[in-house]
Parts: sequence; C-alpha cells; structure tokens
Amino acid sequence: METTKYKILLIEDDKIDQMAFRRLVEDQKLPYDYNIAGSVKEARKILDAQTFDIIISDHSLGDGTAFDILGSVQDTPVILVTGVGDEELAVKAWRAGASDYVIKDLGRNYLKTVPVTVENVLKHKKMEEQLHLLSGAIMSTDDSVCITDMQNKIIFVNRAFCKTYGYTEQEVIGKDCNVLWIEKSQTGNTRSVFRIGRNAWQVGFYHRRKDGSVFPVSLSRSIIKDANRHEVAVVGVARDISDHILIEDELRTANQELKQQNELLISQRVQ
Repeated sequence: METTKYKILLIEDDKIDQMAFRRLVEDQKLPYDYNIAGSVKEARKILDAQTFDIIISDHSLGDGTAFDILGSVQDTPVILVTGVGDEELAVKAWRAGASDYVIKDLGRNYLKTVPVTVENVLKHKKMEEQLHLLSGAIMSTDDSVCITDMQNKIIFVNRAFCKTYGYTEQEVIGKDCNVLWIEKSQTGNTRSVFRIGRNAWQVGFYHRRKDGSVFPVSLSRSIIKDANRHEVAVVGVARDISDHILIEDELRTANQELKQQNELLISQRVQ
C-alpha cells in the first residue's frame, strides 16, 4: 500500500535547524515532500508558485515573523515554532489562525514531536472538511432537519426547516421541539397512516407551523451517540407530504366518479 505523502513548507532561517529537519525526515523515513524557506520573502515566493498541506514556521525570521505568513495563508494549516517561555506568543498565534505550536529547545528535541503534531493537525483539518461537507449537505437538502439535545431542546435546524415551518433559526433554537406538534404528547390525534402511492403507505404525523397551520409530515428519527456510546442528540428528518395526500384525494375522487359512471351505464343497459 502506497503511503500518502504530505507537502510541507518549513520556514526556518537557522541553517542548523534546517539540517536537523532534513535529518529527521531521512532518519524516520517520513512521507514528506518538503520545501525549505529561509525568510518571509522566500516563503511568499514559494507559496505563490505552490500549494502545501501544511506549513511549519519559526516565529522569529530575519525579515519578519510567522505572523506575516499567517496573514497570507488561509486554508493551509500552520504549525508555529516558538522558543521556551513564549507560550503566550503561541496562544496569540493560535488566535490569529495557527493550527498548533511546538516549543523549540536548545537540544532540538522539539523535532521529535513534529511528526505527531503534523498528523494531528492534518487529521483535524480533514475532520473539519468532512463536517463542512456534511453541514452543506444538510443545509441544502429539501427535507426539514431538526436536531435536539436529550432534553428535547432544538439545537440545529436547516434552511428547509425554516421555510417549511415558518420560523427563523433564532426563533426556534433553544425551544422545546414539542412546539412543532399539535399536542405535547404523541396521541392518536397526531399520528395517522397516509397512502403515498398505489401500493405504498407511510406512517405520518401532524405538525404545526409558526402561523398555527397544521400539515402532515413523514418523520424519521435517529439517535446520535458520542465516542463513549452515550446518547447526546436526536436527529429528526421531516418531509411535508401534503402534496401526496392531495394527489391521493384527487385520485380517490376520480375513481369514485368513474365508479358511479360505470354503475350508471350498467343500470341503463339493464333497463
């Protein structure tokens, strides 16, 4: 199996630290395809021509600082390298957009932590991308998505939900999801069986919009569990099936009229 290679830009003006990084990659056979820049100017030139999976930058550079790099990259994670005692500076860089930091020591033992830090930062970025993709999919779906905590309080709704139920996100977040039901508890008045096709039937529920109007929905619910298998939230996906019922009513009316016409024809022939 081929190992994934990471494109890395090391920004470091100390020649010995540059050599130590090269030796680390070689000795540990790290899957890094790397470039090394010795200044902010050189780094910017490289960044104009190439893209990288991650940037590792010393804070103090000959013609600037790592903050000059943070201001020019957005989607590329940056690991800041600071000196001992500069933890406050590292926090400032994190707030400015750095993904993580390592503390440089005189013996250059900090380099031993670089591979783990790189893996963690890239794993975090991948999770963020997956969450962004999932969020985009949920927000763009035509079905109404509502997520509640285990106390039944609404913590997320998508655009389709707001359009269907008439609430803005601000109006409904934090409310008990019972606000959507006709009654506070599920009873015979809130549930029914709807025909949605010739041979298809679906259990549905009646929900209430902000303006008080009632409409039928098909509803599916699933439990979200955390890494320890504890239940933390409930995802509800609702679909307005008013159109299905309207079509079924029209078909039922048409069939009834056709049946009456056939009975009338039969009656006339008998006479």
